[in-house]
Amino acid sequence: MKNKSFLFKVALAINFILLLLQLVALDSMGLGLEIPMLTLGAPLLCLINFIFFIFWVLRFKWPVLLFIIAFVLSFDSWQLYYQFKSNTIPTSKGLHVMSYNVRSFNRFKWLDVEDVPAAIANFVASIDPDVICFQEYAKDNAPFFEKYPYQVFLPYVSNGRIGSCIISKYPIMNSKKITFKASRNGGMQSDLVWKRDTLRLYNIHFESLRINSKDTLFSAEYSKKFNTKLQRVFDIQKKQVAQFEALASTNRFPDILCTDLNNNAFSKSYKTLVSTRTDSFKEKGKGFGATYQFPYFPLRIDYILTAPNIKVIDFQTHDIALSDHKPITALLQWP
Repeated sequence: MKNKSFLFKVALAINFILLLLQLVALDSMGLGLEIPMLTLGAPLLCLINFIFFIFWVLRFKWPVLLFIIAFVLSFDSWQLYYQFKSNTIPTSKGLHVMSYNVRSFNRFKWLDVEDVPAAIANFVASIDPDVICFQEYAKDNAPFFEKYPYQVFLPYVSNGRIGSCIISKYPIMNSKKITFKASRNGGMQSDLVWKRDTLRLYNIHFESLRINSKDTLFSAEYSKKFNTKLQRVFDIQKKQVAQFEALASTNRFPDILCTDLNNNAFSKSYKTLVSTRTDSFKEKGKGFGATYQFPYFPLRIDYILTAPNIKVIDFQTHDIALSDHKPITALLQWP
């Protein structure tokens, strides 16, 4: 009995600490703290605490109340992590938008897959979106998308071979490069003429996290380096988001932002972007919506964000492994 009592106390203590860390990571108490390792690891904390919840439920133990309290406090954040949506077939027509980080179409053979450019072209043809915003687009390795008469490519750096690209069935004009200070990341903006209206498209790749297998090792050396690197990247991302928002504040058209944010929905960078926009996944997504091929826990870092007056009819995360990112699509309607 003493052993059982001791193990109960140990499990309770671990669960209590993890729930507190979850509340901090999700900023459920409004403290305004952002600890990069906690923010990025928030999905993992949620999963572990849910496992504890099941553990307590099966044993009819009172600590199940701890999870319920934490869940209520974090309810809005949980909606950013997982969506309980049904597979309804859209009955309305609208503008079908895709966002896809294609990782240079496997230019450097990261994937052991034959002819990735052709495979991506076939996938795009099967989905048949109206507009596609590509990130990490390698112009000299890209396939030909014959159904899209309007195509604009802008490199991240001058004379670069990798950059942003927008292809469309509808006219696009006034395309401009968006450059971030001291960074090889960036994006572009274009005006899309759809029906009789003009929409502003933003296609942005924010500072990369550059996560690798060594960063996941639980040793003092790597943990310290990992946290330092994450803090630096988070700070750069926040500056880039502020620069982008200053640019977007001058826009007079309804906007659609397709972005590889390189951060999850619990970050301050994400919260800044959605303060004036709607997350299409939150509106019509399903499941975890993970967009990055990360083996340890679901990681959603790619987004289609829209102006509040643009209605989200449908959202899909496509489970296809032709890049380190998964493509996402949203069916939008305006006005």
